[in-house]
Amino acid sequence: MREVLAAKTLAAMVFAGFMCAYIVAGYLYALVFPRAAFNFTVPFIFVLEGVVLSVVVAALWRLLISDDAPVKWRFSARLILFALLLAAALVACVLVFFPFPTYWAKLWWIAIGCVTAGIGALAVIGEIYSRVTGKRYTEVLRKYQANL
Repeated sequence: MREVLAAKTLAAMVFAGFMCAYIVAGYLYALVFPRAAFNFTVPFIFVLEGVVLSVVVAALWRLLISDDAPVKWRFSARLILFALLLAAALVACVLVFFPFPTYWAKLWWIAIGCVTAGIGALAVIGEIYSRVTGKRYTEVLRKYQANL
C-alpha cells in the first residue's frame, strides 16, 4: 500500500507539472506572438494524455529509479533504460493522440518535452549526488577503519 501511495503521489506531481508547464508556455507563447490569443484552457485530450504519461512516468520511476526499485542493476543502466522507455512512451502518445484535431498541440508537446527533460535531469542529478555522497562515505569509512 505504501508503494502505491508513493507512485500515486509522484504521478500527481508529474501531472501538475504538465499542466503548469502548459499554462506557462501558453502565456509565454502569447507574449512572443501577439496575434496568438491564449485562452488558458486545456483540451480534454491533453488532460487524458497527461494522466497517461504521469502514470507511465510514476511506474517507470518506481520500477527503475527509486531507492527500493525491484530492478537491481547498476544505476546508470537503469537510468538509460528509464530514458529509453520514457522516450518510447512519448512516441506512443504522439502516435495515439496525434490524429485528434486540437489547437495548441505544439505548445502541449513543448510543455511535455520540458517536463520530461526535467524528470530526466532530476534522475541524472540524483545519480551524481549519490555518487558524490557515496565517495565521501567511503572515504570516511576508510579513515575510521584505519584508526581501529
